[in-house]
Amino acid sequence: MKKATLLPSLMLCAALQLTAQAFSHWNIPFIQDGQTLSLATAGGLNNPQPNEVDLNDDGLLDLLVFDRTGNVLLPFLNTGGAYEYAPGYAEYFPQGIAHWVILRDYNADGVMDLFVQAQGFEAAQGVVVFRGYYEDGHIAFERFPFDYAIDIIPFELLNGTKTQLYVSNIDYPAIDDVDCDGDLDILTFNPSGGFIELYTNRSIEEGYGQDSLLFELEEDCWGGVFENSVEQELGLASAPGQCFDQLLTIETRHPGSTLLTFDNDNDGDKDMLLGDITYSTLNFLHNGGDCGQAWVDDQELNYPADGLTADIPLFPVAFLADVDFDGKRDLLVAPNSVNISEDREVLWVYGNQGTSENPNFIFSQRDFLVGEMLDLGTGASPSLVDYNADGLLDLVVGNEGAFEPGGDKDTRLFLFENIGNAQSPVFELVDDDYLGLSVFDAFTTFSPTFGDLDSDGDLDILVGEVSGELFYAENTAGAGQPLAFGPWSYGYMDIDVGNISVPQIIDLDRDGLNDLVIGERTGNVNFFKNIGTPSAPMFNPDVNASPNQLALGNINTAVPGSISGYSAPLVLDQNGEYVLITGTQQGQLELYNQIDGNLQGSFQLDTEMMGGIQVGARTKLAAADLDSDGLLELIVGNQRGGLSAFQTPLRLDSTSPAVEQVAGTPSIELFPNPATEQLQLRLPDGVSGAAAQLFSSTGQLVRQWQGLAGTSSLNTNSLPDGVYFLRVQHGRQLWSERVVLSR
Repeated sequence: MKKATLLPSLMLCAALQLTAQAFSHWNIPFIQDGQTLSLATAGGLNNPQPNEVDLNDDGLLDLLVFDRTGNVLLPFLNTGGAYEYAPGYAEYFPQGIAHWVILRDYNADGVMDLFVQAQGFEAAQGVVVFRGYYEDGHIAFERFPFDYAIDIIPFELLNGTKTQLYVSNIDYPAIDDVDCDGDLDILTFNPSGGFIELYTNRSIEEGYGQDSLLFELEEDCWGGVFENSVEQELGLASAPGQCFDQLLTIETRHPGSTLLTFDNDNDGDKDMLLGDITYSTLNFLHNGGDCGQAWVDDQELNYPADGLTADIPLFPVAFLADVDFDGKRDLLVAPNSVNISEDREVLWVYGNQGTSENPNFIFSQRDFLVGEMLDLGTGASPSLVDYNADGLLDLVVGNEGAFEPGGDKDTRLFLFENIGNAQSPVFELVDDDYLGLSVFDAFTTFSPTFGDLDSDGDLDILVGEVSGELFYAENTAGAGQPLAFGPWSYGYMDIDVGNISVPQIIDLDRDGLNDLVIGERTGNVNFFKNIGTPSAPMFNPDVNASPNQLALGNINTAVPGSISGYSAPLVLDQNGEYVLITGTQQGQLELYNQIDGNLQGSFQLDTEMMGGIQVGARTKLAAADLDSDGLLELIVGNQRGGLSAFQTPLRLDSTSPAVEQVAGTPSIELFPNPATEQLQLRLPDGVSGAAAQLFSSTGQLVRQWQGLAGTSSLNTNSLPDGVYFLRVQHGRQLWSERVVLSR
């Protein structure tokens, strides 16, 4: 049994120090359509950019996937015929990468180097380079210094001055040896649109070998082609060395394009696949020239035209990587536009059935990697609840919406039943439209939460949505019964927080009535005090009316200069003191304390990066002890529509192993344990007037008793089977015990 601990506030402080440690990724089993997902908690994909790289210096090419949605890096190790999600390798890449990533070995030292959009590091659009090297069995990077005002790739103008080599943050450039001289060149669109510019690397010509990056503008209309952004078909020059006459076109604006170069016909020069933000298919451009003078003499729209066309709404981007492990690079195609693209079948694979010299790309699948992940489209907001009263916590997840043709969003709740056991959860999708909320097809961004609003012993449901109001349904089942809800009611209590409401039901002021804590798009957290009665909750919808709070704790999850923070709060009772963890627009989890008795003041920000978690934009979390070890696990949703799971060192009752316990103090006794309808609590001699609280594994207070002494009988009748935590307090003494109810 646990011994009495030091002061609760000291315990809480010591426990919260553990939040600076990196939490361990946990690949909880998920089953969907009868298939156990091998990459279930990798977090989903929306706009993936795959690049080959040896992450662990074992001689095998692994895969680094960068997703533009949330600017997140997802590393996958090549295990000799399959990919294994290995999130720890992301920490070895530079922080701040945004928009696009390309890995190439510019200096031919056998280690991939990193080319990224400059905007993640500087107030400019261009290219930042990091040189790759290995240390301690993993890849690492150092920034390449340029002879320029800032460390981005420059080129020299005719007058001898230097300026940045411009690459748009919307485009995806090509980095390849285009002129066949052994070093890497860059192809990108002119910022004013229409023409592709070739910047050649002069490293070898200047006598530096391949270890330098010295660029000059070699051609301002590579291949002679012109893109007018109105028609998918490009204008082609009539002869090598000429430029297509853009004066014949209607429009010269350049909204965005993607480039991939490769030698398709083994003639020594580079052909190209081009994607455009206006279209959902690729153009293949055949190079009828040579290394010294490219000339596109033919194009194939809707590539490949002789097989299944890569038709991906919207803005396709192509990549080459050997993902079937046969030694030949395959063609991969993904959507490149954030928020308006396909968000489930997002990584098409065309296996190379030809040779490395003469590739023949044949379609094989639409959902490479993401088909093994839990992915609900865009956005994922998890909540844990025992929906079937079997003592195991199940999972209800709302999404922002899944892409539908025409730009519609398919938004709903998903129910995952826990079919595992108290030590090993296994979640199976049993209802892909839980409670039929998809009928409200004018709404998106569903965020569910459960709590007993009417004090009848069962859990009701609130669901936040895009316009900032709330859906409500009453649980009519009764205590200890499987959830059974009445009809949906929209506009609960006329509460409206603006946009993207993310609610939690919690007795924040500890007056015995459950209040509402609601996050929103701007990044503040709203507090609505329950001013009703136990059986008839009531809320004043005016968030500015005291004691409501528009900016609870002065929390603001928006970064400076941004108007969006996407707060998603979760309040947990840790050892009798509340802490608040909130998801953010940037993707990390922020943790606040000093909440109790301070609802009108400022909460203390303990950490902006709880557990080192950064899984992508718009994080939302659920927390519980899912494996009955007394420690909290986190399930975190993100904008990519997937979930990540983490095991933490935080105890549900915050009695961290790092906290010194007082030796020689008397302990409490609980029996029987497991219990059924009654639990006997025996207090140490001399203890009188103690208080006890029983918490569910999600941290919800379900029973409490006052004035205890000697041996007391605690009624656990009607509570669902499962794991609970009993906290007993007498003055400064505090005991906590794990309780199992099993009938």
